[in-house]
Amino acid sequence: MAFGPARPPMMEDVAEVIAKDVKEAEGHTPTSEVPLAFLKRGADGKPLEMNPRVRLLLLGVLAAVILLVAVLTVL
Repeated sequence: MAFGPARPPMMEDVAEVIAKDVKEAEGHTPTSEVPLAFLKRGADGKPLEMNPRVRLLLLGVLAAVILLVAVLTVL
């Protein structure tokens, strides 16, 4: 797909399709403005769980910081 000046102009039928999509979406609930990182519960009401890989990474960083503080206090 081309972007910028190389992109062909929008055709009238494309504009009609976009207008139809917007019109069909009217009356539906708006999308959430809250970023996913700040959500405490999922769409089904269950609490969100942290990815195990992220949890392991955070625990590793915490252990490295504690080890660094311990080494710097000894010196």
